[in-house]
Amino acid sequence: MAHTPLTPENFELLLLCFNSDREKAGEEYELLWQKMREYFAARGAICAEDLADEALSRLAKKYAEGEEIRDFNRYSYGLARLIWMESLRRPENNYVSFDQALGLSFVLPDFLLTEEENARYVHCIRQITDEERNLMIEYWDHEEESHYEARRQQAIRMGISPTALRIRVSRIRKKLEACLANCLEKKTPKAK
Repeated sequence: MAHTPLTPENFELLLLCFNSDREKAGEEYELLWQKMREYFAARGAICAEDLADEALSRLAKKYAEGEEIRDFNRYSYGLARLIWMESLRRPENNYVSFDQALGLSFVLPDFLLTEEENARYVHCIRQITDEERNLMIEYWDHEEESHYEARRQQAIRMGISPTALRIRVSRIRKKLEACLANCLEKKTPKAK
């Protein structure tokens, strides 16, 4: 996927669309970038930040070229979806599926994680229950169906609302994030 450069002119035009106050416009731009990063990270993108940059660069370019954009958030998610689909077609498959991440042989390429970092990830994944792991795998691992429909069906099978399912997944994710933060702070557990 070719990278779309964000020119200073396009960036300035985009900021003006968010807000006439430059500081507030910058905050809104940053918020949208964070949402884009989360969108890609939730799908397992290794380089979620780069993909978020690409989404906003394309948004700025489209706007500068005169594209009529009524809802920037909606349009951005449409661009993000296209960029995600493009990234999946790349030969290096710039993502790791959640079930791969949960396997005992969880290993990312050396340039991404050190042996100690890998041990910390595995340690934290082992801190959640089998039920939580299975819930997360089902929540994130969908082959050809849409995420929305698959998650709706998952919620129905569990006898809860889709919102309650999202909350459960969010709580599990926060547990994992807290464990990782703790491990990184204390530099534990050490790789064996």
